[in-house]
Amino acid sequence: MIKKLTMLALLLAVTGSSARDILVEFKGAYFKPTGKRFKHIYKGGALYGPELTVQLSECSDHWYGFLSVDYYSKKGYSIGLHNPTKVSLLPIGIGIKYFVPSCWWNNTDFYVGLGFQPIRVHTHDFSPFVIPKITKWAFGGIAKAGAYINFSCNFFLDLFIDYSFARASSKQALALTGPVVPLRSSVSGVIFGAGLGYRF
Repeated sequence: MIKKLTMLALLLAVTGSSARDILVEFKGAYFKPTGKRFKHIYKGGALYGPELTVQLSECSDHWYGFLSVDYYSKKGYSIGLHNPTKVSLLPIGIGIKYFVPSCWWNNTDFYVGLGFQPIRVHTHDFSPFVIPKITKWAFGGIAKAGAYINFSCNFFLDLFIDYSFARASSKQALALTGPVVPLRSSVSGVIFGAGLGYRF
Protein backbone atom coordinates (compact mmCIF):
# COMPACT_ATOMS: atom_id res chain seq x y z
CA MET A 1 0.00 0.00 0.00
CA ILE A 2 2.86 2.41 0.82
CA LYS A 3 4.45 1.70 -2.59
CA LYS A 4 1.13 2.40 -4.35
CA LEU A 5 0.68 5.73 -2.53
CA THR A 6 4.29 6.69 -3.28
CA MET A 7 3.82 5.95 -7.00
CA LEU A 8 0.61 7.99 -7.01
CA ALA A 9 2.26 10.96 -5.28
CA LEU A 10 5.24 10.80 -7.65
CA LEU A 11 3.06 10.80 -10.77
CA LEU A 12 0.96 13.66 -9.44
CA ALA A 13 4.14 15.65 -8.71
CA VAL A 14 5.49 15.05 -12.22
CA THR A 15 2.29 16.30 -13.85
CA GLY A 16 2.74 19.63 -12.14
CA SER A 17 -0.17 21.94 -12.89
CA SER A 18 -3.58 21.19 -11.37
CA ALA A 19 -5.19 22.42 -14.62
CA ARG A 20 -4.51 19.02 -16.17
CA ASP A 21 -7.28 16.44 -16.24
CA ILE A 22 -6.67 13.70 -13.62
CA LEU A 23 -8.81 10.57 -13.25
CA VAL A 24 -8.53 8.17 -10.31
CA GLU A 25 -10.57 4.96 -10.21
CA PHE A 26 -10.91 1.52 -8.71
CA LYS A 27 -11.68 -1.28 -11.19
CA GLY A 28 -13.26 -4.70 -10.90
CA ALA A 29 -13.00 -7.09 -13.84
CA TYR A 30 -13.09 -10.68 -15.06
CA PHE A 31 -9.80 -12.11 -16.34
CA LYS A 32 -10.29 -14.77 -19.03
CA PRO A 33 -6.93 -16.44 -19.76
CA THR A 34 -6.06 -17.34 -23.35
CA GLY A 35 -2.92 -19.44 -22.66
CA LYS A 36 -3.78 -23.14 -22.99
CA ARG A 37 -1.93 -24.41 -19.90
CA PHE A 38 -2.96 -21.52 -17.64
CA LYS A 39 -6.60 -21.71 -18.77
CA HIS A 40 -6.75 -25.47 -18.18
CA ILE A 41 -5.35 -25.25 -14.65
CA TYR A 42 -6.84 -22.04 -13.24
CA LYS A 43 -9.61 -20.91 -15.61
CA GLY A 44 -10.91 -17.34 -15.28
CA GLY A 45 -11.43 -15.23 -12.19
CA ALA A 46 -11.76 -11.79 -10.62
CA LEU A 47 -9.11 -9.13 -11.16
CA TYR A 48 -9.21 -5.76 -9.41
CA GLY A 49 -7.12 -2.71 -8.57
CA PRO A 50 -6.65 1.07 -8.89
CA GLU A 51 -5.78 3.06 -12.00
CA LEU A 52 -4.54 6.62 -12.44
CA THR A 53 -4.98 8.48 -15.75
CA VAL A 54 -3.38 11.90 -16.28
CA GLN A 55 -3.58 14.38 -19.16
CA LEU A 56 -0.05 14.69 -20.56
CA SER A 57 -0.32 18.27 -21.76
CA GLU A 58 -2.70 21.15 -21.12
CA CYS A 59 -2.50 21.91 -24.85
CA SER A 60 -3.95 18.54 -25.88
CA ASP A 61 -7.29 17.05 -24.83
CA HIS A 62 -6.53 13.66 -26.37
CA TRP A 63 -3.25 12.25 -25.00
CA TYR A 64 -3.13 10.80 -21.49
CA GLY A 65 -0.73 8.61 -19.51
CA PHE A 66 -1.90 5.79 -17.26
CA LEU A 67 -0.57 3.76 -14.35
CA SER A 68 -2.42 0.71 -13.01
CA VAL A 69 -1.79 -2.00 -10.41
CA ASP A 70 -4.08 -5.05 -10.40
CA TYR A 71 -4.36 -8.30 -8.45
CA TYR A 72 -5.57 -11.77 -9.44
CA SER A 73 -5.55 -14.94 -7.33
CA LYS A 74 -6.99 -18.35 -8.20
CA LYS A 75 -6.79 -21.98 -7.07
CA GLY A 76 -6.67 -24.87 -9.49
CA TYR A 77 -5.43 -28.41 -10.12
CA SER A 78 -2.27 -29.43 -11.95
CA ILE A 79 -2.33 -31.26 -15.26
CA GLY A 80 -1.80 -35.00 -14.89
CA LEU A 81 -1.89 -35.80 -11.16
CA HIS A 82 -4.48 -33.08 -10.35
CA ASN A 83 -2.59 -31.79 -7.32
CA PRO A 84 -3.87 -28.54 -5.74
CA THR A 85 -2.10 -25.40 -6.91
CA LYS A 86 -2.55 -21.66 -6.50
CA VAL A 87 -1.41 -18.68 -8.56
CA SER A 88 -1.40 -14.95 -7.88
CA LEU A 89 -0.68 -12.27 -10.48
CA LEU A 90 0.30 -8.64 -9.88
CA PRO A 91 0.19 -6.81 -13.24
CA ILE A 92 1.60 -3.25 -13.35
CA GLY A 93 0.53 -1.28 -16.43
CA ILE A 94 2.27 1.88 -17.68
CA GLY A 95 1.33 3.46 -20.98
CA ILE A 96 -0.58 5.95 -23.13
CA LYS A 97 -4.30 6.49 -23.74
CA TYR A 98 -5.81 8.40 -26.65
CA PHE A 99 -9.22 9.98 -26.05
CA VAL A 100 -11.24 9.64 -29.26
CA PRO A 101 -13.23 12.78 -30.17
CA SER A 102 -17.00 12.25 -30.25
CA CYS A 103 -19.71 14.59 -31.52
CA TRP A 104 -22.67 12.49 -30.38
CA TRP A 105 -21.96 11.66 -26.75
CA ASN A 106 -21.19 14.82 -24.79
CA ASN A 107 -20.99 13.10 -21.41
CA THR A 108 -18.83 10.18 -22.61
CA ASP A 109 -15.10 9.98 -23.42
CA PHE A 110 -14.10 7.00 -25.57
CA TYR A 111 -10.47 5.90 -25.45
CA VAL A 112 -7.92 3.39 -26.72
CA GLY A 113 -4.57 2.69 -25.12
CA LEU A 114 -1.35 0.73 -25.29
CA GLY A 115 1.27 0.11 -22.63
CA PHE A 116 4.09 -1.92 -21.12
CA GLN A 117 3.07 -4.44 -18.43
CA PRO A 118 5.41 -6.38 -16.14
CA ILE A 119 3.54 -9.08 -14.18
CA ARG A 120 4.68 -10.65 -10.92
CA VAL A 121 3.70 -14.33 -11.06
CA HIS A 122 3.68 -16.36 -7.83
CA THR A 123 2.70 -20.04 -7.76
CA HIS A 124 2.25 -22.36 -4.80
CA ASP A 125 2.07 -26.06 -5.71
CA PHE A 126 1.06 -28.78 -3.26
CA SER A 127 2.91 -31.66 -4.91
CA PRO A 128 6.13 -33.58 -4.02
CA PHE A 129 7.18 -33.57 -7.69
CA VAL A 130 7.58 -29.80 -8.21
CA ILE A 131 9.17 -26.82 -6.48
CA PRO A 132 6.49 -25.75 -3.93
CA LYS A 133 6.80 -21.97 -4.35
CA ILE A 134 8.01 -20.00 -7.38
CA THR A 135 8.00 -16.24 -7.97
CA LYS A 136 8.86 -14.90 -11.42
CA TRP A 137 8.35 -11.74 -13.48
CA ALA A 138 6.70 -11.90 -16.88
CA PHE A 139 7.14 -8.98 -19.27
CA GLY A 140 4.59 -8.05 -21.91
CA GLY A 141 2.07 -5.40 -22.81
CA ILE A 142 -1.54 -4.35 -22.55
CA ALA A 143 -4.02 -2.96 -25.09
CA LYS A 144 -7.03 -1.00 -23.86
CA ALA A 145 -10.39 0.19 -25.17
CA GLY A 146 -13.23 1.71 -23.19
CA ALA A 147 -15.48 4.63 -22.36
CA TYR A 148 -15.67 7.04 -19.44
CA ILE A 149 -19.30 7.91 -18.69
CA ASN A 150 -19.21 11.19 -16.76
CA PHE A 151 -21.72 11.89 -14.00
CA SER A 152 -22.40 14.95 -11.87
CA CYS A 153 -19.98 16.02 -9.12
CA ASN A 154 -16.99 14.77 -11.19
CA PHE A 155 -17.73 11.07 -10.71
CA PHE A 156 -17.48 8.69 -13.67
CA LEU A 157 -18.02 5.08 -14.70
CA ASP A 158 -15.34 3.37 -16.79
CA LEU A 159 -16.53 0.49 -19.01
CA PHE A 160 -13.57 -1.28 -20.60
CA ILE A 161 -12.13 -4.32 -22.32
CA ASP A 162 -8.37 -4.95 -22.24
CA TYR A 163 -6.02 -7.56 -23.61
CA SER A 164 -2.95 -8.42 -21.54
CA PHE A 165 -0.16 -10.41 -23.19
CA ALA A 166 2.92 -11.85 -21.47
CA ARG A 167 4.86 -15.10 -21.04
CA ALA A 168 6.49 -16.32 -17.84
CA SER A 169 9.28 -18.85 -17.52
CA SER A 170 9.38 -21.17 -14.53
CA LYS A 171 11.17 -24.29 -13.31
CA GLN A 172 9.64 -27.55 -12.23
CA ALA A 173 11.72 -30.03 -10.26
CA LEU A 174 11.11 -33.71 -10.86
CA ALA A 175 12.55 -34.63 -7.48
CA LEU A 176 12.19 -38.40 -7.87
CA THR A 177 12.65 -38.90 -11.58
CA GLY A 178 15.01 -36.32 -12.98
CA PRO A 179 16.52 -32.82 -13.02
CA VAL A 180 14.89 -29.40 -13.01
CA VAL A 181 12.94 -28.82 -16.22
CA PRO A 182 12.38 -25.22 -17.43
CA LEU A 183 8.89 -24.38 -18.67
CA ARG A 184 7.29 -21.36 -20.31
CA SER A 185 3.66 -20.45 -19.81
CA SER A 186 1.43 -17.74 -21.22
CA VAL A 187 -0.30 -15.50 -18.68
CA SER A 188 -2.15 -13.59 -21.41
CA GLY A 189 -5.86 -12.97 -21.30
CA VAL A 190 -8.88 -10.81 -22.03
CA ILE A 191 -10.04 -8.48 -19.25
CA PHE A 192 -13.48 -6.90 -19.23
CA GLY A 193 -15.10 -4.97 -16.43
CA ALA A 194 -15.94 -1.58 -14.96
CA GLY A 195 -14.39 1.05 -12.75
CA LEU A 196 -15.80 3.78 -10.55
CA GLY A 197 -13.77 6.93 -10.14
CA TYR A 198 -13.40 10.65 -9.56
CA ARG A 199 -12.18 13.29 -12.00
CA PHE A 200 -10.08 16.16 -10.66
